[in-house]
Amino acid sequence: MSFVLFTHVLGFTMWIGGELAGMMVAYGARDEPAQVRAGAFRLISRLYTVVIGFGALVVLGTGVLLTMSLDSGGLGDLMREPRLWVMILAGIAAGLLVLFVGLPTASRMGALAVASKQGELPSGFEVYRKRQSVVSKLSVGLAVTALLAWYVL
Repeated sequence: MSFVLFTHVLGFTMWIGGELAGMMVAYGARDEPAQVRAGAFRLISRLYTVVIGFGALVVLGTGVLLTMSLDSGGLGDLMREPRLWVMILAGIAAGLLVLFVGLPTASRMGALAVASKQGELPSGFEVYRKRQSVVSKLSVGLAVTALLAWYVL
């Protein structure tokens, strides 16, 4: 089970690290010319699909394995702990948000991130950029809540 726990922590690190890196790239690109912003958001789209989405998928999968192992490992009493349930529910909500809202939004945002010859991004791009920003902030907030739940509650 220690390998599963290691993989769980590694996936969480990829997920949250990728999210924070994406937020910093988006923040740094906001005052740049349209061509640079378009490239930055295409990069964020790839980051989301390769690192963040994969990390969230790993965390959800290993989280299920870790939860199932509690009973077989003689730790079934932990299932009565509210902090465990906060961690599980916040983690599931964050992971599903990333996989079912964040990934499609990032993919669409990356496809639209092409500046015109006049130096403007398509009008629909801004809708996806704002949605991606909200999804990123919510998923990071829920994931950090899941992490802190075990130690704070």
